[in-house]
Amino acid sequence: MCISIPGKVITIKGKIAKIKQGDHSHWVDISPLGSKVKEGDYLITYQQAAINKISAKEAEEVLKLMDGTSNAGVKSAN
Repeated sequence: MCISIPGKVITIKGKIAKIKQGDHSHWVDISPLGSKVKEGDYLITYQQAAINKISAKEAEEVLKLMDGTSNAGVKSAN
């Protein structure tokens, strides 16, 4: 199963956008979404293509949920 982490658009060059996901950034094809994408938007991607645009609120909720699960099942060393 694949999980897509929302990425924030930091720059656009033609039909590709550089998005920031966590601590890294990479380029994705935004042509599937047409001209609806602008800097500051949040995208859901699959491989190197944008498949959906979501609101900042939705992105924050997903990122918060994922952060809460990153330590699921891990016991403290203390």
